[in-house]
Amino acid sequence: MFDLADVYHAYQVIRTHGIPDENIIVMHYDDLADHKSNPTPGIVVNKINGTDVYKTPYQVPKHYTKADVTPENFLALLRGDEELEKKGKKVVKSGPNDRIFVYLDDHGGHETVAFPSSVLHAKDLNDNLKAMHKDNKYKELVFYLAACYAGSMFYKDLPADINAYALAGTRPDELGWFSNCGPSKYNTCLYDLAVAFAIMWLNDTDSHDLNKEVLNDQYEYLKSRGDIENQHAQQYGDLTIAKEHVIKYVDELNSLLNGRKLMDKQIEEYVNELPAIDANIALNGKLELNNRDCYRKLVDTFNDNCYTFGQNTYGIQKQHIFVNICEQMRDSSDADIAVNRLIQHCDRNVMKTNNII
Repeated sequence: MFDLADVYHAYQVIRTHGIPDENIIVMHYDDLADHKSNPTPGIVVNKINGTDVYKTPYQVPKHYTKADVTPENFLALLRGDEELEKKGKKVVKSGPNDRIFVYLDDHGGHETVAFPSSVLHAKDLNDNLKAMHKDNKYKELVFYLAACYAGSMFYKDLPADINAYALAGTRPDELGWFSNCGPSKYNTCLYDLAVAFAIMWLNDTDSHDLNKEVLNDQYEYLKSRGDIENQHAQQYGDLTIAKEHVIKYVDELNSLLNGRKLMDKQIEEYVNELPAIDANIALNGKLELNNRDCYRKLVDTFNDNCYTFGQNTYGIQKQHIFVNICEQMRDSSDADIAVNRLIQHCDRNVMKTNNII
């Protein structure tokens, strides 16, 4: 039962750090909240005296539940399988500039992780990650696995050259128990070491400044815990990724979305500064491009003085605004005014960086 509770806690951690639901996929059997053995129906906790992680502060979504919780669906959703998406299921829609964080928590065996009706094999998992890398599905991928024998899923098969980093809760040959006795109503005392790993990294993420903490700090924290001396966290794959800040994986998307909102605001302010232009048409219209000289000037000026399109591809979606501006021009001098206003506006308001928006 603690496996599901930790997945719910992980969801709350990620949501609390600003990642919106549209960029999160949750797979869980969803029988815990109302399970007959749960002494607090509808409420799920993952530590003694803990808060409800099932719906506080956010209700856990049900993207994949019951019979949909399979290794095949897990691998397919990671690689953005189109056939699965056609069935109405949510999949990862990623590209070469994206960072992906995966957290898997379940019972483990030698080179296997248990799913409700079948098992995920190490070879299938690593082949899937290799294929994702080959298909440019990510820039970097971080995989946290909480399971007994977790290291066996990666130690032979995860290459160091596919920009993937794995943190496993146990050695390849490690099985043990961690004691955490709670109130009698929960009827819980012993649970597996993988759960201890899960709870500790989640608590660590809750309590630290993720702008300062790097992934390796979490590994060292788990490795140093004296109260789980029979469990030894392991690292695999591209260990250079472990030097990066946790915030890149937990909060990078929020920064991306904020950057896009800022660009929207700056463009809207610029449009409202232009004389003799209907701002609503400029921002929302779909005029046909005829004034190509004007359009080229504005596009090149925006690229050179505001946001480089190659590094801030969201800006490409805004080029229609320049079409709508140019098609409202009454004479050629209006284009020069628009260009000069754009240069001045970006000089005042835009900090040009290489960050991709």
